[in-house]
Amino acid sequence: MNTNKQIKGCLFGGACGDALGYPVEFANLAEITATYGDGGITFANFCGRPLISDDTQMTLFTADGLLMPGDRVTNVWRCYQDWLDTQFKHDITEMSHEPISRLVNYSELFASREPGRTCLHTIAFGKYGTQDQPINHSKGCGGVMRIAPVGLLTTISARETVDLACAIANLTHGHPLSSLASGLMAALIRLALQGQPIAVAIQQAMQLVEEKFASYAELASFRQLIALSISLAGQPGSDQANLAQLGSGWVAEETLAIALYCALKYYDDPRRAVEVAVNHDGDSDSTGALTGQICGAFAGDDWLPTTFVQQLDAKEVLAAITDSLSKAAGD
Repeated sequence: MNTNKQIKGCLFGGACGDALGYPVEFANLAEITATYGDGGITFANFCGRPLISDDTQMTLFTADGLLMPGDRVTNVWRCYQDWLDTQFKHDITEMSHEPISRLVNYSELFASREPGRTCLHTIAFGKYGTQDQPINHSKGCGGVMRIAPVGLLTTISARETVDLACAIANLTHGHPLSSLASGLMAALIRLALQGQPIAVAIQQAMQLVEEKFASYAELASFRQLIALSISLAGQPGSDQANLAQLGSGWVAEETLAIALYCALKYYDDPRRAVEVAVNHDGDSDSTGALTGQICGAFAGDDWLPTTFVQQLDAKEVLAAITDSLSKAAGD
């Protein structure tokens, strides 16, 4: 498959999942079905303009930092400082510092869309964490939900992808489970671009994570949750009941487990995968975003809902970042 289509599918797919889930992020399943019907919120019954949340915003700022010359982790951290201003300022003229990211030239990114407190507080504090010196003990999904662009870097190996993803997640989230989930997510995207089938890619990505974090006590529970996700995806039964076994998606490992379940079960129907991912009692925009990213990385961009994409408030900046990442990949 053409790498450009995979990069576009990943970024736009993630944005579509994010925007579909954003209106119901804080609603439970009963409330969602009461509003949208028994099938829940879908691309067909979505009302209003699709808006990206902080998930896609931070994904874009991550990608922009990765594309800059110099140290990638430092550049991403500085881009997060720019993102922080977009949550409190009206436009580039009000920024508190000299920005480095070109993304601040897009007025639509100056919007506060339920940003995670851990990301806000850590970035505002001005000191970032590392694997050896974690800044906190948070395993919220704010680390993994922005990490996909690391997997879109074709100039580094899958093993290097895990290292870089963990370093970037560690900037704001210090819990080992955030590192495990972020490493697996980024490696999965990288292996998709290498042409691996999704089941094989999950297995290989897990092996890479296990090698890096062999000493982590949390590795066993993480492995067990991912195995449950894979097992449930191959079984009949209610999606809602299966997702409930995996959690609600507010923390990193649950967000990834839900996304893997949906992407695996509905591998041949990515739109359905994303719709299932947002209809549950939990963090709908984040689980939708990860599911869309995974589906897009493996399936490309042909499945994207055309009208929904055309109405996305961030379609221009998404297209610009997609183009830059494709050029960096040499595709």
